[in-house]
Amino acid sequence: MPVAYLDLPSGLEVDTKKRLLKEVAESIHHAYMIPDTRVYCREWPAEQTSVDGLVGHPVRPICNFVVPPGLPLEAKRQLVKRVSAAIAEACNLPREEVPLPSGKKVGTRWVLAFFREVPLEQAALDDLMAFENPMVLESMEAAMQIQKG
Repeated sequence: MPVAYLDLPSGLEVDTKKRLLKEVAESIHHAYMIPDTRVYCREWPAEQTSVDGLVGHPVRPICNFVVPPGLPLEAKRQLVKRVSAAIAEACNLPREEVPLPSGKKVGTRWVLAFFREVPLEQAALDDLMAFENPMVLESMEAAMQIQKG
């Protein structure tokens, strides 16, 4: 049931994409433990994107997680860390230092992630609502027990 949509620069090697999709799927499954983890890759040529209004700027990846609610914050942090690292490696993204108004600098690889948490009463697999689906309920309970330690 968990899904990730990856918006990436076009032109990645097939083997690189395979490794990336596998790592993202494994990372999501490790966090949620729900069967049927799906990862979709959308590729964008630079001329079809802009960053800060600059068309043709190198594509900055985005990962949209569409997932059930309830994953603890620390588990989300771990998931984002793993997925961001995998995307940065696959896309060969250098770390950039961004100056802040305070004079401090922050390092980033510009991998943006969003969580869209879908309530179980607003999701279904085949003809079974997610809040009634034992695959979802038992898996989420197991993931929460592992997170609690």
